[in-house]
Amino acid sequence: MVHFTLDWFDYTSLFFIIFMGIPHGALDGAISVTLGLTKNFHLQVRFIITYLFIATLIVVLWYFLPVFSLILFLLTSIFHFGCGDLNWKNNNLYYISGYAHGGLVVLGIIFFNKDEVDHLFSILSGNQLYLLWHFLNVALIGWLSSLIYILFNYRKIIFSKNYIKLLIFMVFLISLLPPLPAFAIYFCSIHSTHHIKRIIPTLLAFMEMKKILYLMIIFSVLSWLGGGVAYYILLDLNSYTDTIIKVTFIGLAALTFPHMILVDGVFRLKYKV
Repeated sequence: MVHFTLDWFDYTSLFFIIFMGIPHGALDGAISVTLGLTKNFHLQVRFIITYLFIATLIVVLWYFLPVFSLILFLLTSIFHFGCGDLNWKNNNLYYISGYAHGGLVVLGIIFFNKDEVDHLFSILSGNQLYLLWHFLNVALIGWLSSLIYILFNYRKIIFSKNYIKLLIFMVFLISLLPPLPAFAIYFCSIHSTHHIKRIIPTLLAFMEMKKILYLMIIFSVLSWLGGGVAYYILLDLNSYTDTIIKVTFIGLAALTFPHMILVDGVFRLKYKV
């Protein structure tokens, strides 16, 4: 296997993913207050332990089943990104549209940069990637099928001018940039921005902005400290490049699962945002 290296553009992208993208998930602390999950000290401890347990479970699963874990992460990311960027609706068309939108990001970045992404995948899950690429080919067929379904049901969908502009921007972003910069720009400037704009108005009905920012900073710092500890541990076993890739994306996966359960599974269902 050819040794994979990162250039300054990649390192800059990882910096933005870690320090600009991850904080949007740190709103989970404020979301837990809004949902009444942290009304007292006992509930606060239970919420934090549950959140950390799910994140730790993902890390352990990744250690024993890296390819399966990566497949699971990619699939859930497609739905999380896609549904998170769209206005919430409780129908099949919403979830299919979410898969089409999220698939454009995840599958687009992968298939426009197959060689470079293959190196990243080998770092994250080892060299036995044939199952992963089989899944990705099936996922691509599923994505094309979702587009066909949307075309047959286009009368039920309202495409705003801003959304059309966003799609055009995403297509150029994915097709012209390397994978890490393309993902960083999407993750920080589109997904995170949409999440914050959608979540903040509901949070402000329950608490002041000062408290929201305080909780966001606390959870962000804790995430960064956890990543720093993981980096220190893994650096003895991996190269510098492999370590930073693993810490960033396995750490992102570990945070994404409890974040999705809280936001997509509870918060958005309750407040229809």
